[in-house]
Amino acid sequence: MKNNRLIKELFISSNKLKRLLDKRHLENGLYVGQARVLSYIYHNKDKIIYQKDIEKEFQIRGGSVTGIIDGLVLQNYLLRNESKIDKRKKEISLTKKGEMQAIKALEITNEVEESFNIMLGDKDTKLLKNIIDRIDKWIDEEESNEKII
Repeated sequence: MKNNRLIKELFISSNKLKRLLDKRHLENGLYVGQARVLSYIYHNKDKIIYQKDIEKEFQIRGGSVTGIIDGLVLQNYLLRNESKIDKRKKEISLTKKGEMQAIKALEITNEVEESFNIMLGDKDTKLLKNIIDRIDKWIDEEESNEKII
């Protein structure tokens, strides 16, 4: 049996990419997770956003999202407001300060993304996207099978 250790390599690359993005975003006082949340809310500022929307978008657990949101609220980047539709939920929105940080976060992310795409080229970018989609689908299927057992 061939021992390629692809999963190990995927983890290592993922961790390195997170470190690179953290380093870039820390110049603005954010971690990459916070930057991603601010960017998501900025892109969807015409919609009502709840914590569950962020959990679903980034495929992360509620506790992780709560920690990110708490930190961003403390920094006055986000507001939690009682929902007019469902009093049990809190709507999450950007402050003016948060909107400015979201724009900076998007600029940094776009710069890294552009550099990444240039490094790969069009053909390999499409190939990698296809591979990531297949991996995601496989993981979802594996997780579904785990629940059955």
